[in-house]
Amino acid sequence: MSATTDVAQSFLKLIKGKDLASRLYKNPPRGNGVMDARHFKSGFTLDTFEAQGKCVTTVSGKAPDGRHLLFFHGGSYVVEASAFHRRLIRALASKYPLTISFVDYPLAPESTWKATKAMVLETYREVVRRYPDHTFFLFGDSAGGGLALALLQALRDEKIVPFPKKTVLCSPWLDLALQNKQIADYDPIDPVLSVEGLRYAASLYSGGDDLSIPFLSPLFGTLDNLGEILLYAGTHEIFFPDCLLLQEKVGKAKDSSLSLVLGEGLMHDWVLFPSKEAKEVPAQIDEFLSYD
Repeated sequence: MSATTDVAQSFLKLIKGKDLASRLYKNPPRGNGVMDARHFKSGFTLDTFEAQGKCVTTVSGKAPDGRHLLFFHGGSYVVEASAFHRRLIRALASKYPLTISFVDYPLAPESTWKATKAMVLETYREVVRRYPDHTFFLFGDSAGGGLALALLQALRDEKIVPFPKKTVLCSPWLDLALQNKQIADYDPIDPVLSVEGLRYAASLYSGGDDLSIPFLSPLFGTLDNLGEILLYAGTHEIFFPDCLLLQEKVGKAKDSSLSLVLGEGLMHDWVLFPSKEAKEVPAQIDEFLSYD
């Protein structure tokens, strides 16, 4: 672990980052403008459209090559995207010839999973319609990772084409009920997330519906015919046991494969933080999204 990461994780523990996150769920701010055009000036091309009243912002740099990534941010389905998400989008679009559509999907408590499902399905269809010559991929971190996997399953079930070529998941929230007994061992060492806070967020997003519904907890959905998945996880995060379980399940599934990049000693969503460990992630993603 790099010194920067060690300091960051120690600082989060010192300021009780878990408690801060839990309080944020109860009064989440809105309208932070993280993807406003002012953050993407020279060197970027932006386009926007609305799907069911929510904004989708498409970003590309110089000479995009037709690889198109739909980006679903984390935030426990309650909190808006952060500058860390924008930082990764900027890095991917500026350093590599990728087109990225950031999906500002509906959040709780204003909405529940049903509105989110309708919006992301409409978004995928519209992005495909607008860019008929592109090849599509999915990306999601944390809650956005769970959403990306849930959408992948829904696209397969509804036989929507073209189907995403590959999928990248970073510290995904795979089971909203947090049923894995091993999670109790990771709750004390995760400096960001707590079981208590996550259960509160899950109750808002689910709207009281069964948390085992596959679109809420894609770990329990059918994992066949999902293509290639690249999974990033940290060994010091609550979601680590379920990431290992996903790896095991995909290994038994038909026409699906999963490659795991493990952050030894790293916290939840380490991929997003400006650290030595995360420095090579954009290049890894670009390489993974390459195809013949």
